[in-house]
Amino acid sequence: MYKIRKTIMGLLLLTVTAVQAQRAERVEGSYTYTVGIDDDITLRQARLKCLELAKAAAIKATFGELVTSDVIDSSSETNGEQASSYFWENTVAMAKGVWLGETEPPKWDIRYEDGKLVLSVEVKGRAREIMQSQTDLEWNVMKSNGDEMTPALDFNSGERLYVKFQSPADGYVAVYLIVGDDDTACLLPYPQNKTGRHRVEGGKEYVFFDREADPASPTYRLKTKREQEDNQLVVIYSPHSFTKCNDRGADKRHPGSLTTHSFQRWLLRCQRDDADMVVSKRWIKIRQQQTNEQ
Repeated sequence: MYKIRKTIMGLLLLTVTAVQAQRAERVEGSYTYTVGIDDDITLRQARLKCLELAKAAAIKATFGELVTSDVIDSSSETNGEQASSYFWENTVAMAKGVWLGETEPPKWDIRYEDGKLVLSVEVKGRAREIMQSQTDLEWNVMKSNGDEMTPALDFNSGERLYVKFQSPADGYVAVYLIVGDDDTACLLPYPQNKTGRHRVEGGKEYVFFDREADPASPTYRLKTKREQEDNQLVVIYSPHSFTKCNDRGADKRHPGSLTTHSFQRWLLRCQRDDADMVVSKRWIKIRQQQTNEQ
């Protein structure tokens, strides 16, 4: 009887320790982002980058860094503008924690120094330390290049989008596209999937949004009316079942959508409840197709 009681107490102690290790903590940090004269970036994107880097700084100050990151796509070129994008996304991904939300509104200081735009922001919020190794996902943004698909983060308006995906274990996946200032589209699960969940098998390679691989799949084209537009693709994976967030306007040809604010609130709730959830993001640049007219 004593041994049984001792074993139960040991299990309870392990449970309490695990809960304490994953509890949220208050964090704060700041970051200053300088936009160079030749940098091809919008003010909205500069503010977003500065804010994300400040959150990463706050997390690192409390929890430290992860050794590796799965954000960099090694199959793509990493020079020039793409190298800059990879640098900041990799910096954010290496923070050893998950940002759970603000406790105070960010404090901004935007000014010009020596002809350059300088953005500084201070953030205060709550974050949870990443205790276990994140699931090693393999995924690429793809587009058609003649008879084959190739990894790409730059698209001409009207080109089709594909996502190649593989996870090491069975689980569930969702894909969202953040478009513009406050609009997010649910690309996966597909609109006709009434369960709101998309299951994948571990070790199996998938190409999402390819009708040849999956006749039930819709096809998506990236479009913009601007000269250039930056969208963000978000891939969410968990070994545990999760249901997509509420969206509207879906039909056989169009994905459902919701405000980005509502999407982020849903995603934060999911991350709070599921310590094994992996969220990986990449920027996609869409340009109006250039013509040779003179």
